[in-house]
Amino acid sequence: MKYQVIGPNDPALEVLATQLKAHPEWETTLTILPWAEYQSKVTETLQASTSTYQALCIPGHIWLPGFADAGQLAAFEELLPNLPADRIDAYKSAEIMPSVADECRYNNSQYILPLFTDGHILFFRKDVYPLIENNSVPIIDPCGLPEMLENAHLKEGMYPFALKAHSSEILTDWLPYLWAFGGDILDDQNNPAFNSKAAISALEFYISLKRFCPPETHNFGNQEIADALKQGRVAMAASWGGQAAMILDAANPFNTFFGSAIFTSPWNATWGVSIPANQPQTEQINILNVLYAAASPAQDLLVTQIAGSPVRSTSYSQEELSKYSWLPAQYEMLQRCKTLPANPVLTRYLGALYQAVYLAFIGEKTPQNALNQAAK
Repeated sequence: MKYQVIGPNDPALEVLATQLKAHPEWETTLTILPWAEYQSKVTETLQASTSTYQALCIPGHIWLPGFADAGQLAAFEELLPNLPADRIDAYKSAEIMPSVADECRYNNSQYILPLFTDGHILFFRKDVYPLIENNSVPIIDPCGLPEMLENAHLKEGMYPFALKAHSSEILTDWLPYLWAFGGDILDDQNNPAFNSKAAISALEFYISLKRFCPPETHNFGNQEIADALKQGRVAMAASWGGQAAMILDAANPFNTFFGSAIFTSPWNATWGVSIPANQPQTEQINILNVLYAAASPAQDLLVTQIAGSPVRSTSYSQEELSKYSWLPAQYEMLQRCKTLPANPVLTRYLGALYQAVYLAFIGEKTPQNALNQAAK
């Protein structure tokens, strides 16, 4: 193929892969890489003298500030004047949800074409937690979880809760608790705030929830959370909206027993496609032209069906909201979501912070010592 795109193994990217295969005239293929290898491959690609790939998928505010600040991504404003007007019109950019559109920009320039979101949705058993009133989406304050979990009417062999506390997931799983305690990652001067008294208390609280979870919750990533919910082992857990369709598919014998809720301040990341700057501009223009055709309103509807987390307002019509049980919670999440600071300084701390939260969780360090060391 003439053009190559890379992305991680996320179910939502099946939609893009299918779209590209259906249009051989676009001469573009999507290569899926294991998540464990993906970030290093993206970094290697952007640091090469010439990129091997014409486009790559990145998670909005997490990676975008560092890559854009380093000049490693192409700003769309420099490329769009070269695209056919009908291609731009057909894309219908005004349909992109405001919080999604904001996350695709850095310093007033757009660097990401959004494909799907990964924000916190709480999947819960309605026969254990009677949370739904007046058909509204339940909003759960993390600070109130212990009382709720202690009073759960559990089925035999069921745990009240599970945490997505694998070392590669635990930082983002902890964020709603950090914000609920009034903490943050960086302060107003962009110095570490994640070792404040509020942050330490939030981590102590998060760790205390282990008593409600399966003993191996420190190994739980996306698949383990999905399996625990589908097997009836846990009555509530947070995962991504982009996992909803898989969690609540026909293979889940309890799918009609599940409701969907959100935290008071859920975290969200928008995944989309960016264009490496280290390639000829003609290549940049050509691949953006293909991507504008591929990321169509029709594709966004398929994202809901395959993954669960579309990016366009039209995908949250009343018809769609009534079709997918989790979609009202996904929509509400996009209204309330918070993100990490869109600042390249954050990349200096992220690796150490992931490790710190995990080491505290498994008891190798105290929360205070772990967070203080990560802030150095």
